[in-house]
Amino acid sequence: MKLGDLLAIGRECKGWTLRDLEKATGISHALLSQIETHKVKNPGFATVVRITDALGISLERAASTMRPPIDAIKR
Repeated sequence: MKLGDLLAIGRECKGWTLRDLEKATGISHALLSQIETHKVKNPGFATVVRITDALGISLERAASTMRPPIDAIKR
């Protein structure tokens, strides 16, 4: 699962639209959409913190979407 997928699922579980998340974070709905659809792959730490805080997702969980699988590291 990629970061955008995790954030989209978290938002949908709360029953929020992109506009609702925009209000909760101060991040434009356009940027939020680009993150969810993987057009922005590295939105920056501060942005991720604001989104995950609003959605109640741990930073550890969000970071796990950005790590390569262990077997890929061993090669």
